[in-house]
This record gives sequence, C-alpha cells and structure tokens, in this order.
Amino acid sequence: MYHLRPKNPSAKILEYKPHISYRAYWNFDGFLETGFLHLDNHFEWKSGSELHTGVNITTEGVVVPFDISRGENVIVQAGTYHHAESQLIFFTNRSKPVSINLRSVIGGSFGGTLYIETLTTRLRLGDRFNADFTFQYNNFQLPGGDFTANILRSQLSYAFQPHIYLQGLIQHNTSDKLWAANVRFGWLQRTNTGLFVVWNYNLQEGDPLNNSFIVKYTRMFDLVK
Repeated sequence: MYHLRPKNPSAKILEYKPHISYRAYWNFDGFLETGFLHLDNHFEWKSGSELHTGVNITTEGVVVPFDISRGENVIVQAGTYHHAESQLIFFTNRSKPVSINLRSVIGGSFGGTLYIETLTTRLRLGDRFNADFTFQYNNFQLPGGDFTANILRSQLSYAFQPHIYLQGLIQHNTSDKLWAANVRFGWLQRTNTGLFVVWNYNLQEGDPLNNSFIVKYTRMFDLVK
C-alpha cells in the first residue's frame, strides 16, 4: 500500500491509497481451494467520505459438488473456477450522526455471474448508542441454475458506562428462511474479564433452531501477591 497526499492545500482530496494484496489456501493434497488477488485504490476526501475502486482476480477450487442455494438444488460441480470481479465501495463520514455505506460487487462465480449489492445506514448518537441497518441483495446466475438471497440485518449497541454495554443483532436470510437474534450484555473488568450474558434465538421456517441462554463470568487473580 502507498499513501499519497496532495501537497496543494486547496485540494479536496486528502489521500490516495493504491494497494495490492494476495491470499491463497491449499489443502493437504496441494490442491488450490481459494486464490484472491486484490487490486484497489482508495480516494479519501477531507470531508471524511471515501470511494474504493477495486478489481479482484479469484480462483475457487471445488473438490466435491455441493448445493450452493441450500434447498433450491443449484449444484456447483467439482473443478477449478477462475474469474474476475469489480468492486465499488462508497461511504460518507462515519463519525457523523448519520452515514451511509454502498457496496457493489459484479463478476464471475463458479462458471457463472454474481451480483451483490449492499446498502448500510449507520446511526451514531454520541459515544453511547450506535445502530447499523443493512440490506444485501445476492443474485447468482450459474450453469446449475439461478437463485437470489436477500439478507436484512440490524445491529444495535448501547453503552451504559464505558465498561457496561448491551448489544443486539437481528438478521433475516430469505434463502435459508431464517430469523436469527442475538442479545449480549457485558460488564467488563480488566483485560476483557467480567460478566457476559448472551441470548440466542433462531427461527427457521417458523420452527425454533439452536436456541440458547449463556451466562459466563471470568475473574483474574494475582497469585503472586
């Protein structure tokens, strides 16, 4: 990554950040399961807004055929798939009371085409309350068939004190027909110890699934003194 700041004080652009990265994963037989080459440039304005323009070169290796649509019988066959995708991200100043984040990914996937569009609205009220509301549209057009999955997600966080907080997550996946809720209360002490209370509630096609209520307390002792 290279950081370039214009020397002209009247320029509206604060910084350019061209960068490149690569990651890959092989199984123990030497088969490349995932390769991801990322070429991108970030434009950051003095107002706090940013625009990211990227291209990703992807490799996906499939050892065993699988149903990517979870019940809609869209099968991805075994093989190695090489594709490229464009990535466009824009967000406004996230320190403001209200900000938005737009993300668009269009390209190839498993021998076909994918379209992923994401819109997030963030609310920030001081240092106590934060909320994110996200809608994500996923459209896959593959040799084995087409399918669409929409995800609705809301994240809420309220801090009573810097070390006492309440967080919540509610998510709906139209492909899995799943509603999921997670609520967590934390009362921190030092080094991330303290009291944690977590409630998980899931509904799939109207039936409860993997629900739980968890209480965890961690305390650190100094045995030297």
